[in-house]
Amino acid sequence: MKYEAAFAEFFAKQLIFDINDARRFLFRLGASEAYIRLMLHNLVQDGKLQRIGKGSYSYNRNESLIGFKFRPFYYGLQYALTIRKLWTQQSVPVIMTRSLANPGIRDIMGIRVIVHRINERAFFGYDYVNYGGVFVPVSDVEKTLLDLNYYGLSIDSETKERLNEMANRSKLLEYASKLYGMSGKN
Repeated sequence: MKYEAAFAEFFAKQLIFDINDARRFLFRLGASEAYIRLMLHNLVQDGKLQRIGKGSYSYNRNESLIGFKFRPFYYGLQYALTIRKLWTQQSVPVIMTRSLANPGIRDIMGIRVIVHRINERAFFGYDYVNYGGVFVPVSDVEKTLLDLNYYGLSIDSETKERLNEMANRSKLLEYASKLYGMSGKN
């Protein structure tokens, strides 16, 4: 492919890019729309490029990048426990997003992912953690506890007890007021 080397050199430095980024770059080199679509398709088919949802790509096969397709987002629920090494169980990536993405289970890069769309007022309580060499937003202990409760998900009693011990009580009460105050849930 005529532009593949220049394309790979430029985009391999980026964690994630979309089809519009690819278009801007390749149009400047003289590529047509048909060529761009065919090149992206072939790179994905050959395993050189990872497709992360519709129109989003990465040269890195790293599950920690998946959430960036749903910006703004944070990783939450059981997956936050896995990232923060608060339990030993492997979890399915759980993406909490304010984007208009449809919630539910998806398969991205061969990985099962759960997407939850949340209210803008419930979008808080996360910080950035280095996971897989990438700094990703992950719910903190207090928000993880509240989200688990909000979604009616249970975890083993040992982990729950540990989380309760780690949680900052005043922060937990502040978060609970924000989360349950907005939904009317007690």
